[in-house]
Order: sequence, then C-alpha cells, then structure tokens
Amino acid sequence: MVGYETILIPTDGSHSAERGIEHGLGIARDNDAVVHFVRIIDESRHGATPALSNYELALEELEEEADSELTELIEQAEAHGIDAETYFDRGFPHEEIVEYAESIDADLIVMGKHGSGGSEKPQVGSVADRVLRTADCPVFTV
Repeated sequence: MVGYETILIPTDGSHSAERGIEHGLGIARDNDAVVHFVRIIDESRHGATPALSNYELALEELEEEADSELTELIEQAEAHGIDAETYFDRGFPHEEIVEYAESIDADLIVMGKHGSGGSEKPQVGSVADRVLRTADCPVFTV
C-alpha cells in the first residue's frame, strides 16, 4: 500500500483549488501526513504596469489576500487534526511549486485542474499541466 507523509497543496484562491484542498486534506487525514499549503503570486500574470507604484500596490494586495487565505487553511487543517505549514512567494507558479515540492521531499502534490485563470472545460490548466510534466512525485489533479 502506498502511503504519503508529506503532501503539497498549491492554491490560488479559485474554486478548483478549493476542491484540491478538500481532497488533499482527506488524503492527509487518511495517511496522517503533514500538509504544505503553497501560494505563488504569478508575476507574469500580474506583470508590471506603467506605474511601478500601482504594480507594487497590486502585489501588496495580492500578498495580503494570500496571507489571509493561508492562515485560514492552517486553521482548517488543524481543525481536522492535520499538521500544516505554509509557503508563499512570487514567481512562475509551476516552477515554484515543483521546486518547493523537491525541497520538502513531497510524496504527493494535490491540486485543482485549473486555477484562477482557468475555465470550466474538462481540460487541464497550464499550471497543472506543467506541474504534471515536471514534478518528480505523483500529482493528483481534482
């Protein structure tokens, strides 16, 4: 039987990510695993605007939202008796997710099929697709 000790769950605040969180927490509870919630601000998607101050203000707002979401996720995990940690950064989400998974020696990545830029079509979004193709550990998309 395959067991998981360390599960990485990326989030971007989307409905698809919420479904990934639900499934990831269930898998973590069943395996007594530690969860790492990861939120990456996609700088390519929120690229610099002509006014640097507007760009920085937008990033600060996104960071505040991310911090709030990660705090809520820690509380949610703890309510289910699951040990959890968080990681936040800026960059290219697929690269940051895979690098962080490697750094914590994740046994599994659980993520939504498509995130905040996705659609309701039955296809895999670009971030999930890139993580699927480049991660060394199994990736479960929801």
